[in-house]
Amino acid sequence: MPNQTPPQPHVAPEPEDRDYLLKRADQHRRQGEQCDDASRALHARFQRMYEDRAAALPPGDD
Repeated sequence: MPNQTPPQPHVAPEPEDRDYLLKRADQHRRQGEQCDDASRALHARFQRMYEDRAAALPPGDD
């Protein structure tokens, strides 16, 4: 069996889709509205991260 190629490893699909990422961004936006300044800054960073990840998805992946 030396001529057989090994089976391809199973790759789990990314659980992320645009709707999920935008939902998480909105959750962080809302949480940031109810926090002190330090927490608000963290939630703003998470919001931007999720929005950027959603924008980076190729078209048609949602």
